[in-house]
Amino acid sequence: MSFTLYEDQFDSRHDYTHDTPADKTLVIASTVRSGSHMLGHALHATGAFGFPLEYAHPKNLAEWQKRFGVTNSEAAFEQLLKTRTSENGVFGIKIHYRHLNTLGGLKGLLSRFPDPHFVLLTRDDLVAQAVSLSIARQTGNWISGQADNNKPVTYSYNDIADSMRRVILDNASWQYLLAANGVKSLAMQFSEVQSNTRHAITRIADFMNVEIDPQTVPTTPVTQAQKNSVNQTWIERFIEESQPDEELLEYHREQLTRRLLRKLT
Repeated sequence: MSFTLYEDQFDSRHDYTHDTPADKTLVIASTVRSGSHMLGHALHATGAFGFPLEYAHPKNLAEWQKRFGVTNSEAAFEQLLKTRTSENGVFGIKIHYRHLNTLGGLKGLLSRFPDPHFVLLTRDDLVAQAVSLSIARQTGNWISGQADNNKPVTYSYNDIADSMRRVILDNASWQYLLAANGVKSLAMQFSEVQSNTRHAITRIADFMNVEIDPQTVPTTPVTQAQKNSVNQTWIERFIEESQPDEELLEYHREQLTRRLLRKLT
């Protein structure tokens, strides 16, 4: 699986120059290809939620350590809290479930960031999400704004099926982990962010008790979706080729349950 750094996230023009300590944190609890990049940029446009980016991704975090001139993640996050906290004292971060270990798990996350509020972002069209993940795995382009390397992509039913299982497992892992630890969260769908950005941001502001200027709230997404005709073709082909039976579904259910229990114990 390839990965291309999203270089713009490191640009100092996104830093806040005021000296406001963080007293509240927005955590976008997400899975890959769920629209978290789109939501993070829309929230950033308001000036009230920091700049929720994928700071906990191991490769991104390594780059932050390099740019800050520090040798460990603890020091890097200290600098991020200083430079990416908005003037109202809110720091934002988006975290895919598989990157939680970078923070020391949920306990490490809760101890590291002040007053965290979780927005559990999922995508209602799982086939579309799995297809998007399969394409991103091959190209290394995970979000809009990354350099387009024009890598060819090849349809694979098995890879899309594997991508869907990964998404389902990570969604369930987030839900289980937050519920089992009594952590309240706001559930949100990708489709809501895409179709009614203003309403989505207003819901998050109300959930966090954060005041926002209505004039700063975007009415539409501020980033572009990456899907194209290839996505739709693969979606249709995958659905056409799928012939799930009860025995196969039961087998996958058992496998997912075992994998989930192993990850949580």
